[in-house]
Amino acid sequence: MTSFEIPNEQSSSLAEANSLYDGVTAEQLMIHIIDDEESVRHSCEFLISSLGLPTQTWPSAVMFLQEVDIYVPAVVVSDLMLLDMSGQALLAHLNKHNSPLALIALTGNGEITDAVNMLKKGAADYLEKPISSHRLQEAIAGAQALTIKRAKLYYIRKLYAQLTDKEKQVANELLQGNINKIIADHLDVSVRTIEVHRSQVMKKMESQHVSELIQKLVLLDV
Repeated sequence: MTSFEIPNEQSSSLAEANSLYDGVTAEQLMIHIIDDEESVRHSCEFLISSLGLPTQTWPSAVMFLQEVDIYVPAVVVSDLMLLDMSGQALLAHLNKHNSPLALIALTGNGEITDAVNMLKKGAADYLEKPISSHRLQEAIAGAQALTIKRAKLYYIRKLYAQLTDKEKQVANELLQGNINKIIADHLDVSVRTIEVHRSQVMKKMESQHVSELIQKLVLLDV
């Protein structure tokens, strides 16, 4: 298989992470179509374009990975049986690098079991060939919502990574519903110290209220 490189997740700036989902709408999301059969690519492109959605086609998963930023939310409609890199391998690659991309698997005869297994590993949906226009629209709608949700989670993870170990402890205490005095007792520090840490937690997590902070922490499952 051809070698390739992808962006390093850790090198993405916070501003770049924020731009992944800030204000993005489903209609703006690119729909990437990956299939080594030109006729299938053109057919999918026609169906998806008729829904008023932007599309980009790729003859291989490797070429797709070489050219596309996998941290920008988007939907991928990919055949399972690609010559250079299978749909299963592509999904595993995206999962390994915590990509927010939502993948819809295209299946042929005898591939349903593989597609179901991909659902268990995080694929958004699967479509059987020949593709039904109604099912395609339904699958894309679900995948659009999923990639936006994943991109938001990716950004929140970036915010959380800024916290010091002590600030993470304070954040966890706030998640438990504890007030400053209780947190100070638990961490064996002064209330004033907790106030300073709490202020930094709120600032770094871009939360105006504790309820907003808790919502973000719940998504992270910390």
